[in-house]
Amino acid sequence: GPHSLRYFVTAVSRPGLGEPRFIAVGYVDDTQFVRFDSDADNPRFEPRAPWMEQEGPEYWEEQTQRAKSDEQWFRVSLRTAQRYYNQSKGDSPKAHVTYHPRSQVDVTLRCWALGFYPADITLTWQLNGEDLTQDMELVETRPAGDGTFQKWAAVVVPLGKEQNYTCHVHHKGLPEPLTLRWKLPPSTVSNTVIIAVLVVLGAAIVTGAVVAFVMKMRRNTGGKGVNYALAPGSQTSDLSLPDGKVMVHDPHSLA
Repeated sequence: GPHSLRYFVTAVSRPGLGEPRFIAVGYVDDTQFVRFDSDADNPRFEPRAPWMEQEGPEYWEEQTQRAKSDEQWFRVSLRTAQRYYNQSKGDSPKAHVTYHPRSQVDVTLRCWALGFYPADITLTWQLNGEDLTQDMELVETRPAGDGTFQKWAAVVVPLGKEQNYTCHVHHKGLPEPLTLRWKLPPSTVSNTVIIAVLVVLGAAIVTGAVVAFVMKMRRNTGGKGVNYALAPGSQTSDLSLPDGKVMVHDPHSLA
């Protein structure tokens, strides 16, 4: 006689901002024969009837990939439905600042806001507390493809003055506005300190070597300077002066 093949797919929201649970089950008539659960330790399509265990690994891999693709689609659809019916508190933006060199005198600071809902958001750069609305580059709010949105605002600042600029993010999902600055990466700070220490040590070593050389020369000459001697057979004569200088007389010179 005739038989029926049915699949039931369910996406269940969770409290807060957790990922929805996704479950897919297949029935032949009234008998469940396959199941997928995103909460499993290793989410995969699995047999639920003895006669399905004879299927090879290729079949289960193909069905698992289909289920994971459906899972992503249903999660986005569930978020969209929640927001349309105002059943979500909104997703707060995740914000950060990036650094982009431009020239030897200025850089671009870009303030990012990612993963927020609803789309209404305000990004503002300030210099010492004053808005830089006229000097900002601001892009339109864009969908991120997962039901949330993203946006950025950029400003050009003088090199070395980055810490004077702050980005302010206002969104209904935030308990209070965010204030961000560009943060120098820890590795860069460490490298700068190391270089400074090496420069100081190098200068100290060079200075010490020069002082040691001068002191050694003074000991070798009794503190009177250097006496110069003529080579054997020279036709000139010399007279050592008290301060260690040498006066040379050339008998062939015109006096």
